[in-house]
Amino acid sequence: MRLTRGHTDTTMIERRNGRKRTRAADGAGRARATHGFLLAAAIALAAWAPPAAADVEWHGFVEGAYGLRTADDPWFEDVRDYTLQETRAQLRAGSYGDRGEAFVRLDALQDEAVGTTELELREGFLRFSAFADRLDVKAGRQALTWGTGDLIFINDLFPKDWVSFFIGREDQYLKAPADAVRLGVFSLPFDLEVVGVPTFTPDRTPDGSRLSFYAPPFVSGPPVSPANTVENGEVAARAARTFGSTSFALYAYRGAFKTPVGLSADGRPFYPSLGAYGASARGSRFGGVYWIEAGYYDSERDRNGDDPFVPNSTARLLAGHERQVATDVTVGLQWYGEFMQDHDKHEAAMPEGAWSGDELRQIVTARVESMLLYHTLRISFFAFYSPTDEDFYLRPLASYKLSDEVEIALGGNVFEGEREETQFGQFDRNDNLYARVRYTY
Repeated sequence: MRLTRGHTDTTMIERRNGRKRTRAADGAGRARATHGFLLAAAIALAAWAPPAAADVEWHGFVEGAYGLRTADDPWFEDVRDYTLQETRAQLRAGSYGDRGEAFVRLDALQDEAVGTTELELREGFLRFSAFADRLDVKAGRQALTWGTGDLIFINDLFPKDWVSFFIGREDQYLKAPADAVRLGVFSLPFDLEVVGVPTFTPDRTPDGSRLSFYAPPFVSGPPVSPANTVENGEVAARAARTFGSTSFALYAYRGAFKTPVGLSADGRPFYPSLGAYGASARGSRFGGVYWIEAGYYDSERDRNGDDPFVPNSTARLLAGHERQVATDVTVGLQWYGEFMQDHDKHEAAMPEGAWSGDELRQIVTARVESMLLYHTLRISFFAFYSPTDEDFYLRPLASYKLSDEVEIALGGNVFEGEREETQFGQFDRNDNLYARVRYTY
């Protein structure tokens, strides 16, 4: 699935300097602290006692992170210069034994950029095997990932945190947690995984509290989320098998678009229902690693393709290759295509003057990464470029390990685009530089 484009969380809409931008009325104040019963369950899992031979491990880190806005944005004029200004402490506790595993990952965050204090249970699950290891069960809060792409997702429809991604938090924070049950069956001719998420868990997208973005003039309020009922839950499945050096997988998903890309009659963004089906292959070839992934997004509320306020169904394809081109230097390239079904109907139904996009939307990416000074210095550069949207997004990063415990990182996020409506163009006034210092214990 590509990065979010379209409607995102908004609780205040204003117009400044002729540009419509969106900001939450301190929307980041929504605490992500989990409900008491989830936190209690996490503590119980940490204290869970497997057989006598169980091992208990404790790890964590303390980090300070700071990000400075480098582009002029009238929306944040005299408001705040920082996109990132936080102190974070993470505690990881795992208990491992013959009966399975219990794991907790808990973050305490003081976020000065938006003036909040949060306690978030990022992971808290129990995992065990049964039936002579033919069945694996993982239940609780967890970060889920599937697919083959490098920062482009098609069949991975688990929640992402794009705010963390765009302001310079560590890459682990791109994956937002979800409360789910994951079943793995390994006695079949293929490995089967089924994930059930009882209530719909959307992506975390910019809400205007620290990043501004384009909002169409007919948006009249914040997004409407599906009711927290089992009927609005999500189910995903993957069947995988390896032949020789190549891994193949089939995917299916039933739920909703992860971002509020639909618009109701009263101008409120919402999450349209979605069915997705796909396949992938990953293996070794041409002196490196290649991957191919495809998917079909069935937009169930607009199968005719003539509703301008609900996404059309799309066919999506991703192909990539990565190889080492010199000692400790790796280069990766990807091409992504998104083919809109019934584009003519969609274009005809759009309001006058509205941008309808291309029938075939394309993105190419490049990653260059080098490890220097006995692998203590990492230099990385990642670029997204869309020749059809005429926009790009650059992610330079340098990190250095002062010791086994202390690491510093410097990086940036640069956005540019010809149009405000495009995926990266809408963030063109959110360029930022950031620094992180972490002590791991």
